[in-house]
Amino acid sequence: MDDTAAEWGVLTAGLGLVAVAATESGLVSWVSPATTVGPVSARAVAGVGFLAAVLAFSLARHGTVTSRQSGLGAAAASAVAVLATLAAFFGPTFQAGGETAIGAGPYLAVLIGAVSVALGRALATGVPTDRLYTVARALSVATLVGLVGYVVGALVAQFALLGAMLAGLVSAGALEGGTVTGPAYLVITVGSGVGFIAFGAAVAWRLERTWDDLDLTVPTLRDAGYAVGGVVVLLVALVAFSQALRLLGLEAATSSVEELARQNPSFLLLMVPLSFLTIGPSEEFLYRNLIQKYLYDGFGEVRAVVLTSAVFGVVHFSQYSTGTPTQTLLSLLLVFVLSTLLGASYLKTENLLVPVFIHGAFNAIQFLTLYLEITGGL
Repeated sequence: MDDTAAEWGVLTAGLGLVAVAATESGLVSWVSPATTVGPVSARAVAGVGFLAAVLAFSLARHGTVTSRQSGLGAAAASAVAVLATLAAFFGPTFQAGGETAIGAGPYLAVLIGAVSVALGRALATGVPTDRLYTVARALSVATLVGLVGYVVGALVAQFALLGAMLAGLVSAGALEGGTVTGPAYLVITVGSGVGFIAFGAAVAWRLERTWDDLDLTVPTLRDAGYAVGGVVVLLVALVAFSQALRLLGLEAATSSVEELARQNPSFLLLMVPLSFLTIGPSEEFLYRNLIQKYLYDGFGEVRAVVLTSAVFGVVHFSQYSTGTPTQTLLSLLLVFVLSTLLGASYLKTENLLVPVFIHGAFNAIQFLTLYLEITGGL
């Protein structure tokens, strides 16, 4: 019997158990205040879920039960761990008063739990070993490229900021963790865009991509229709999402850009052209042209769009992390939906200029709208 999924499952669920146990000792931070599920803490339930998943995967390895029984049991136990962690994550949001502190523990537990659920499903359905390796490799590479691209962009932005500081264009406080000014944010935007493009070019070279693989062609009338229609759909989705939150009495997290704009809105006018020149091209090149296309072979086109959007949402976490857990999740959900629409436009047209235009136009409209909202006019 091929027990690769069971072996990986034992390691994954075991890692989840270790992560939860580490929060008990203080090595990894959890959630404060704590959330209970009945008479026990949500953290304890998550730990028991991971322990049960380890046992279920182990039973399959030793042939005590069938792979299907073990896989279903492990997937269910892992799902319990994920749900308990989510209860711990969102619990403080619904408690009156007090400060809420969210550590790294819940994020690790949810991520590990999700992988454990997937491995349980793979074990139950008898996914072949070669398919497991293909999926694992594709997901690892896509996630790594997305995260490392973000880090490289941030590093290049810091060097650009240093250069701007030496030239007297921005204050030194931005590099020392102080308040980021409008000019500093403009430098960061350009620097991160350059970093994205440079890193993406290195990845494209490693993947042996050619210029033709960039999918940069003169837009047809059909492409133009998708581009304009995509902008309209994104704006309608944003308005509908905002109205739904208002009806439910909820609100999304305020982005770091909006917080800065409340203090100095003038830089927003320069962010409008930068949306088309740096933000749209750099992000769409990395996430749509490189990551999404890379995932086509391993997952198919539709799943590749969804998975790419998940990675896209993860790298935008820091932009919305200042809100409550619920606000942050709602903001990232909106980012995920918008990214999915961008991916779909690229899938349908196979022309990178289409999602670049949609992304740039959508951001530009947001910046201009925020400027008008704050200042009351041009």
